[in-house]
Amino acid sequence: MAHEHVPQPAPARLSAGTAFKAGFFGAFGVLAFSLLLTLVVVVVALVLAALGVLPGVAQLFQAVTAP
Repeated sequence: MAHEHVPQPAPARLSAGTAFKAGFFGAFGVLAFSLLLTLVVVVVALVLAALGVLPGVAQLFQAVTAP
């Protein structure tokens, strides 16, 4: 009883296709997160510019959108 054999789980096998998929979706997740973060920052900047908190950004926005 002192030397009981406890079966070990089989080692996980990671194929090249699985590693490629993990890398692809990891990079895609980083890209999606950065785009979402950029969108949030732009929206906050536009709201602050519309409220007049950032007059420099407001003037820049008017200069870009002026006909």
